[in-house]
Amino acid sequence: MKKHFYIFRHGQTIWNAEGRPQGQHPYPVPLTMTGREQAAELAAALADKKIKTLISSDLLRARQTAEIVAEKLGLKVEFDPRLREVDYGELNGMYTLEREEKYPDFRECYRDYDRRFPGGESFGEVGERMKNAIIDAARKYHHRNLALSTHGNAMAVLVNVLFSRRVYRLPNCDVMHLTYDAEKDVWEAVDLPPEQPVFEPAKLNY
Repeated sequence: MKKHFYIFRHGQTIWNAEGRPQGQHPYPVPLTMTGREQAAELAAALADKKIKTLISSDLLRARQTAEIVAEKLGLKVEFDPRLREVDYGELNGMYTLEREEKYPDFRECYRDYDRRFPGGESFGEVGERMKNAIIDAARKYHHRNLALSTHGNAMAVLVNVLFSRRVYRLPNCDVMHLTYDAEKDVWEAVDLPPEQPVFEPAKLNY
């Protein structure tokens, strides 16, 4: 049976508001009040999608967003660490200017999906773990409609790996819709972010 996945980015965090990148930094970065309001608005937008299963990254910002959505929709939250944001390794938590000073070639990791961030993972690895998380969810859960709470760059990478489509930075609590048929191993893009015609890593959500 074809499964529908509504995949959304977490709400605004304190570091988002400060313009500070997060990645998989161990410091637990919570949602702001704006982020919590965004999550509530997201729940309202998803209310008519007949979602029965909600799976979240275990990072705090995604977990808090999922919990707000789940409370509104009457769901239980499951967790899968494969839905985490990109692990930038040594670059986790660094401002962009600091990254440029210490790792002047770091942008190459955005262009070359096989190139790992220093001490971290590659975009190609992120795409594979995200894809595998969806495949496993499609096989594990019998419900037709599922939601995933995850992160901006992880979502953008997934779109590129599945559909060869570069997309612009995803706003907080933005949602994309795709389907997966496990029996036929067929993916379908239903509603994706706008395509980025020229790869401009500076516009990605560091």
